[in-house]
Amino acid sequence: MTKKITIHDLARILEIDSSTVSRALSDSPRVGIKTKERVKTMAKELGYQRNLLASNLRTNKTMTIGVVVPFISRHFFSEAIDGIEQIASEKGYRVIISQSRDSFSKENEILDGMFMNRVDGLLISPTQDTRDGEHLNQFIEHKIPVVLFDRFYENSNMSKVILADRKATYMITEHLIKQGKRCIFHLAGDLESKMYKERCLGYKNALFDNGIQYKDSYVKSIDLYADKAVEAMKEILEDKDNLPDAIVCVNDVTALAIMKYLSEETEYNVPDDIAVAGFSNEPASDIINPGLTTIDQHPFEIGKTSSEMLFDFVKDGYSGQLSSKTVVVQPELIIRGSTSSKVKV
Repeated sequence: MTKKITIHDLARILEIDSSTVSRALSDSPRVGIKTKERVKTMAKELGYQRNLLASNLRTNKTMTIGVVVPFISRHFFSEAIDGIEQIASEKGYRVIISQSRDSFSKENEILDGMFMNRVDGLLISPTQDTRDGEHLNQFIEHKIPVVLFDRFYENSNMSKVILADRKATYMITEHLIKQGKRCIFHLAGDLESKMYKERCLGYKNALFDNGIQYKDSYVKSIDLYADKAVEAMKEILEDKDNLPDAIVCVNDVTALAIMKYLSEETEYNVPDDIAVAGFSNEPASDIINPGLTTIDQHPFEIGKTSSEMLFDFVKDGYSGQLSSKTVVVQPELIIRGSTSSKVKV
């Protein structure tokens, strides 16, 4: 078996102290550039590999961060993770990614595992069922920084990077009103969730500001899956006295499912009979005909910003909830043919 090269071997060959070799490999400013180059060149030639476990034990860091999202497969979260990983890579950190599948019990299980594995920081987009941050207390108590992104819970004192959700649905609803729509329904998520509550408020406020009466019966709270959206749409169309002329969906998955159903199984035309708007700018939203009007949440920016915030805490020290700060990312309305017949499709 080939003997592993150690720091002491490098020090003997280069005729310098082993402490100098260690500092050079760690890019310490206490070692000159020429010495660093000599050490790193020799280390590469001899196939030296750092003992990360020993190094981590000395620094009390694992050089890993945890990321928890509801669904890795959703476009928003895959883009956000891309932004997170870019910053983590620049900082020399590895990323452990887990998905809760929007299950609070699964989220708890994941968090326990990440805490036991001693991640140096945590980025989390909570489940719809998360009502407070009690299950994150173990991180706070041990001064492990936590940053929420995209989703957050009521009265959260944790640092977070979020979208201006209320503004986003206000923009969509006002756009529909300008298209002459007056009977606008809202397909919402769990309205006990702070994020979906904010989006519903944006819808309400736009109606109010434009002199249109808000009706509770026009808001349908569902599980945000394609089949549930189609079920809700079928129920809506059964009431012939209150047919919608527009639907504001809280994500693109439900909006695309409704468009497909209306096109293939009903006589209603999109957008002339029923306009449909989504939320999140999934890749498919620009491929279908007509294209789907939606909101660009800038997920890469949200992921990157939340990662930068986390590493600021890792670098500067973390004092738990006293370090709370919020960054709000502005939405962008993308208008396509599903809401406006004037748009070329």
